[in-house]
Amino acid sequence: MHLRTRTAATLTLAASLMGLVGLASPVSASAEASDTAQGRYCTVVVERVKPGEKASRVKSRTCSDDRTAATRSSAGTLLMSWYQHAGFGGDVTHVYGDYGPCDSDGYLLDTGLSRYMISSFRTYNNCDGQQAVLNDGRTTFYYYGYATSYVGDRANDDIAYFKVFDA
Repeated sequence: MHLRTRTAATLTLAASLMGLVGLASPVSASAEASDTAQGRYCTVVVERVKPGEKASRVKSRTCSDDRTAATRSSAGTLLMSWYQHAGFGGDVTHVYGDYGPCDSDGYLLDTGLSRYMISSFRTYNNCDGQQAVLNDGRTTFYYYGYATSYVGDRANDDIAYFKVFDA
């Protein structure tokens, strides 16, 4: 009986993770065709979490080696910037919300392609509360304010999701 319960839980977790992998991929066929998922500076536009979904749906993802081009292609309200290195250095991903600034519900962001390279972050537009869930799916860290220059040794390069909200 115990084995059956563990097997069911494992299969449920695997199915959930497989569904979330699809959220991290580009939505637009033209984005895939032009290989815009490559580059040091990325812009991601997300929706709010809808009923029945586990994370905010990615509407678009564009990347470039030109910082200005990546930022220029953005739409929506800037929510968060993820940095590859501590002290806000290295490659950066800017995340925009398609439904305005953070409120108490906020956004749940799948870090997708950046999940193994976030060492620092900044938040904007009322997103002063952040809950980071690590890649193990269990460990959670809370941050408050608008800038975290280092996420800490345990969370460094190991963040799978961020919930950002107006604390």
